[in-house]
Amino acid sequence: MKIHLTLTISTLILTGCITTPALNAEHRPAEWGKTLHQAHNFYQISDTVYRSEQPDSALSTLMKSQGIDVVINLRSRNKDLEVLSGQGFELKHIPIHTWAISKEDMLEVMQTIQQAKARNQQVLLHCYHGSDRTGASVAMYRIIFEGWSTEEAVREMKQGGYGFHPVWQNIDRLFRPENIKWIQQQLSNPS
Repeated sequence: MKIHLTLTISTLILTGCITTPALNAEHRPAEWGKTLHQAHNFYQISDTVYRSEQPDSALSTLMKSQGIDVVINLRSRNKDLEVLSGQGFELKHIPIHTWAISKEDMLEVMQTIQQAKARNQQVLLHCYHGSDRTGASVAMYRIIFEGWSTEEAVREMKQGGYGFHPVWQNIDRLFRPENIKWIQQQLSNPS
């Protein structure tokens, strides 16, 4: 039993470092995120939505140059309070654990984006690496707000070059039709 547990934990640690292969630049659809700064995993997703890793002072400067107003931090830690306070960003903290990400988490992120869109604000989504929690949130944004098919949104999430880790197989369950429909209903009938 102890050997099995050790082997399982070792496998999870090793596979957690493996990322899904990205499509080559010549095969990457033009509507996928536009690279703004690769070292920060900083991409423009749409006219109003961006994604990145945990911002630092260098990324903060780039964020300002893009006119970002709202920063949604998906990490359990809120390092944004140290790094971004007093810089004119509206900071939103929606702590999500990658292994337990839920439709309720996605709803809260989508509601925050919906509110920012209503105020014509630019939004940055981030977690630690800008890969998995951010990827799931961006995929759901694509489906809910841009009308993308689930298949295409998930394909971008996994193969877009953002560093998606396939160990998080639970994320695929977020994109079941009943979860998407529930989120759409909640957004159209806030109570």
